[in-house]
Amino acid sequence: MVVLVVVLVLIGLDWFAGRIIRVSPQPVERTVPELGFAFEDLRIQSGDHELAAWLIQPPEAQPFEPLILVAHGWSANYSTVLALAEPLAQTGHEVLLFDVRGHGRNGPQPYVSVRAFRDDLIAVTRYAATRFPDRQLVVVGHSMGGSAGVLAAAEGAPIDGLVLVAAPSDILKVTAEFFVDQGLPGHLLVSLLGPFWWRRVGSTFRPLTPRRRIRELDIPLLLIHPEHDRRVVREHADELAEAAGMEYRLIPDREHTDVLGDPLTLRFVLEFLEDV
Repeated sequence: MVVLVVVLVLIGLDWFAGRIIRVSPQPVERTVPELGFAFEDLRIQSGDHELAAWLIQPPEAQPFEPLILVAHGWSANYSTVLALAEPLAQTGHEVLLFDVRGHGRNGPQPYVSVRAFRDDLIAVTRYAATRFPDRQLVVVGHSMGGSAGVLAAAEGAPIDGLVLVAAPSDILKVTAEFFVDQGLPGHLLVSLLGPFWWRRVGSTFRPLTPRRRIRELDIPLLLIHPEHDRRVVREHADELAEAAGMEYRLIPDREHTDVLGDPLTLRFVLEFLEDV
């Protein structure tokens, strides 16, 4: 009887662990064709997955300027980051957008982990580097897309500059904080569910922790965080900045997503592109 109870508990925990990282896709609110720029509708291979992508090509784009890849966050899609991608294109920069597996225009997946975000971003950067071998590639990652940017660069992805916007410093920590916001014992749940997530990502979370891996990077970095972010609290920016040995830019009166459309965010990114 005790064995049966233990088995049932383990099965329940395994189901719950998978349920937590199952994506509930958000609708695409705006599309690239609506912007009025020339574009390419692309499909980029990432392992066994084909990722939907767009290449925005403004007429003023210069072939020697960096190509900007903007990566979205958890349960979002490329339309979420158009708030930043569109004004970047308006300033004459070519922008590459894509949907992580299980998101946006891609088919559903039983679950999507931070490792999937990392691997898909690596695949897209390699595509960009192969297609544009003489261009620098700057990745702008929002939320989980920013965490994936750190992990991808640490794994040797061809990234020449990295901008993190409202990015978690630790995936388990931000997950525990999400549970706490729901009135649940977040740290206890993360401790219990961790081994079941290891099975899905193929390792522990140590090599998938941005605040650890950001120390390995030797590329230009820009850290941006909204003042009133309740989804990824400011402590994450503090930890990333301390690990990277730099300061971060705080965007006043902004929250997790609307920070992307703030003119100050755009200004900081454009200044960073000039430095790169």
